[in-house]
Amino acid sequence: MNEQRFPGGIEWTRLPRPDGTFTKGYTWNPISGCLHGCTWTMPDGSEARCYAENVAEHGVAKSAYPQGFAVHAFHPERLPEPLRVRRPAGIFLDSMSDLGGRWLPDAEVQQVLAVCREASWHTFFLLTKNAPRLPRFLIPPNVWVGASSPPDGMWGRALSRTQQERMLHKIMQTLATIPVSVRWVSFEPLSWDCAAIVAQYPGVLQWAVIGAASDGVKHYPPAPATLERLLVVLDGQGVPVFYKGNLRSLSMAAAAWRAHFPGRSTL
Repeated sequence: MNEQRFPGGIEWTRLPRPDGTFTKGYTWNPISGCLHGCTWTMPDGSEARCYAENVAEHGVAKSAYPQGFAVHAFHPERLPEPLRVRRPAGIFLDSMSDLGGRWLPDAEVQQVLAVCREASWHTFFLLTKNAPRLPRFLIPPNVWVGASSPPDGMWGRALSRTQQERMLHKIMQTLATIPVSVRWVSFEPLSWDCAAIVAQYPGVLQWAVIGAASDGVKHYPPAPATLERLLVVLDGQGVPVFYKGNLRSLSMAAAAWRAHFPGRSTL
C-alpha cells in the first residue's frame, strides 16, 4: 500500500483519533484501471480529465500502466496488504480504479470486500461513479461507501445537466439502501448547484467531501453561492463536511475552513 501524508496526498484518508493524533492514511489498489473516461469542462472551456488517469498516463505511475489507464487489471498479490498493517488506519481502496465499475467481475469485488471484512480494525473508503451496482454486494460495516457527483462527460460523450441531475438522484436513492455506518458523496468538483437535489434526501449522507475543479495546477473553485447553498442543506441535515485542499482557491472556504469527519473530532 502507498501511504499518503499531509500536506498533499489524499487528505481525508488520515482519520483523527480522540487524543488529537491521526491514523496513517493509505491507498490500496488490488484492482487497477478505469473505463469510465470521466471529463470535466473548465470555466475557460478547457477539458480536464480524471486525476488517476493523469497519474497513470502522464505522472509517477506511468511505468505501471504501459497500456494506459483504461485497462482493467486484477492484482491478487496485493489483497493481503491491509492485513499486514496492524494499527488502525484509513485506507482508500480504489484510488486508481472503481470498485463499482460495471466491467469488474463480481468475484474480484467480493475478494476485495472479504479483505475489508477481515481487516475489521481499519476504516476503508470506497468511492464509485457507478453506485447502482453496489447493492448487489454485502458491504462490511467498516467500509465507508461513497459516490462521486456526476462529471461533465463519461464514456466518451458529454452529459447534459438533466442527465447529471438524474444520475445524482439515482446516487442518493442507491446510497439510502446500503446499510453501512457512513454513506458519503464526493462533490469534487462542485461545478453545478446540486443543493436542491441533496435536500430531498435527508438522513442519507453521513459525510460530504467538497473540492474545486482543477486542470493540472490551476484550480477553478465553485461560485460562492453554489457552495453556500450546499452547505446550508448539509448543515441542516447534520452532515459533516471535509474541504479538499484545492478549495482554498475560494476565499470564503479558506476563511472558514472545514475538515470534519463523521463521528470524529474536528481537525
